[in-house]
Amino acid sequence: MNNRVKYNSQRDNINFGGKFPGFWQCFSTCSWMLISFMAGTSPGDDGLALYLDDVEVSIGKPGVGEIIRRKYNWIKGHTSFWWLVQQAGIEKWLKDFGVGGRAVFRDMDIGFNSIRDLLESGPIILGTNKIGGLPGGHIILVTGYTDKGFIVNDPYGDALTGYNSDNGDSVVYPDEYLKKYSADNGRIRCLYWRSNG
Repeated sequence: MNNRVKYNSQRDNINFGGKFPGFWQCFSTCSWMLISFMAGTSPGDDGLALYLDDVEVSIGKPGVGEIIRRKYNWIKGHTSFWWLVQQAGIEKWLKDFGVGGRAVFRDMDIGFNSIRDLLESGPIILGTNKIGGLPGGHIILVTGYTDKGFIVNDPYGDALTGYNSDNGDSVVYPDEYLKKYSADNGRIRCLYWRSNG
């Protein structure tokens, strides 16, 4: 089962004059791939740059990032790193595209074993930690599964190669591998779209 989401690499994203390099854009890149899939549009970098401008306070015009930071004054630093900001951004953009539904954020209240069921409705943005040797958190988009594991659009590349390969398009991460880097006591942090009806 695969939702066949068009891939976008964060490694060649617009860096906004060095203010917000692609290395920091995994979450927004995954959100943009999800938005593009649900809206039936191209996940190109021009649209991603507009989306980033909306969710990130350190660049561009005021938008969703500023609105959510005012609502939750405990949100500090780069707003596009926060789950609530991405949830609001996805909802706004898909509503603007005419897609009915809502973005659902699950904060460690759902088990890793729920991923396959959730994928029946579309791709899932999944939080990971230290995957592929990265020093901290990283966001990936789970698009489907096979008998060998989960099909992932990893915007930084292939974690199984220690990110020596920058091609993260439809890579397959074995269940236990993905669970090791995404689950905490069997629970995950994820974001997905639930359509109306």
